[in-house]
Amino acid sequence: MRKKWWGLLGGFGAGVINGLLGAGGGMVVVPLLSALGVRGKKSHATALMVIVPLSLVSAVLYPLRRQRQMCIRDRPWLPGSLLGAYLGSRLMPKISTGWLKLVFGGLMLWGGIRLL
Repeated sequence: MRKKWWGLLGGFGAGVINGLLGAGGGMVVVPLLSALGVRGKKSHATALMVIVPLSLVSAVLYPLRRQRQMCIRDRPWLPGSLLGAYLGSRLMPKISTGWLKLVFGGLMLWGGIRLL
């Protein structure tokens, strides 16, 4: 029962962070899943499964509210992002969990430093 409440609270936190920061929910979801016993690559893959619907909700709500935070016209990054997501999903099974943690941690650290 305790895991269920942590999951609900963590999911809520991931949704709020994702809505505010845009796909930043992975920084919450991966550690939360690890704490709940989901290990290694399974936590990263599950986090992606959670983040995609969260991102879609945010992407739909911003234009519906006529907010100007999105620039729909300028999206040259979209094809590269889709290709990168495909390649990343193909590479994940071939990368050791240790390297995956190192890359994830490094990206979180880099992102945190850039935000400062």
